[in-house]
Amino acid sequence: MRNMIQYRCFFLDSTGAVRSDEMIECWEDQDAVETARDMLEHRPHYHGIELWRGARRLHMEVRLPEIPPFTIRTAQTL
Repeated sequence: MRNMIQYRCFFLDSTGAVRSDEMIECWEDQDAVETARDMLEHRPHYHGIELWRGARRLHMEVRLPEIPPFTIRTAQTL
């Protein structure tokens, strides 16, 4: 029987600095990436993740800040 693999998920702030981390266990790398993405979705105060398997970084993802919509005004609409 095969063992689950341990990964460390680092949560990044808006400057890319590590602010928190959590260990996760999954059967495969892709499952770990999906789990880390889910974790980031539930932590809106963080801006990105780095997922590591031992000394190897598997995945890095950064959320771009939402830009509010804007309206273009012309001289005729003012």
